Amino acid sequence: MKIKKILSMSFLFVVGVVVIYGLNRFVTRPYTSNAAEEIAESQIKATIEKNKTQESSTKEQQEKQKDVKLPTGEATDWNLLLVSPTHPLEVDFSEENFSTLANGMQVDKRIVSSLEQLQTAAADAGYPLVIVSAYRSISYQEQIFQDYLNNWAAQGYTDEEALEKVKETSTEPGFSEHHTGLAIDLVDEDWSNNYPQEILEAGFAETAGGKWLAEHACEYGFILRYPNGKEALTSINFEPWHFRYVGVEHAKYIEAHELTLEEYLDLLNAK
Repeated sequence: MKIKKILSMSFLFVVGVVVIYGLNRFVTRPYTSNAAEEIAESQIKATIEKNKTQESSTKEQQEKQKDVKLPTGEATDWNLLLVSPTHPLEVDFSEENFSTLANGMQVDKRIVSSLEQLQTAAADAGYPLVIVSAYRSISYQEQIFQDYLNNWAAQGYTDEEALEKVKETSTEPGFSEHHTGLAIDLVDEDWSNNYPQEILEAGFAETAGGKWLAEHACEYGFILRYPNGKEALTSINFEPWHFRYVGVEHAKYIEAHELTLEEYLDLLNAK
């Protein structure tokens, strides 16, 4: 009888321990001190405030840029020369105006230093640049344009139809900014290596390299010449690869106010 009583008591003890343990697991949560909770809340609030401060600082910088006075300059200045589908360049510049780059292409010799600085900055940011096109003479543009016309004609297009097709992607001789030596077509190496057949395509704008160029080129005097949504003003389709030198002050003002060169020159002329 004593043995049975002892076993019975032992059984009840074990059952009690199990029940109490189960209840503790069910109702107990990890202990967190009030001090720890306060620290966590403080850190969250500090992060939120930091983000607000950064956003405010960015907005202030953008507004300050817009408040900058219109830079001094004349529409006739060499770096503001307008060549477009409505403003042709009648005569080629002298060869003395140009410098030959390491890749054999040419640009106006006055922009070489700025271009090199842009290339260095892009490489440092992880987007080494590839120059697809630079200076083209009027005579060379005539050859290119005629080759395109012949290509479309060979596919059965009439002369008028072929001309319209060519003008979708190429400027008529005398009307191209590339005649000035101030315009360059730029992409980064990643895009060039992966999309060699579509190297000059609007998709470049969505890449990290394309976005970096669009944001930072103005710091070195270059503007995105044919922005998206401004086709009615430039008469040229969106070209995220086409950059034009105008000078740092002019470039920063143009980009801050989201202007085209045409709009900017109107402002200068209205002074």
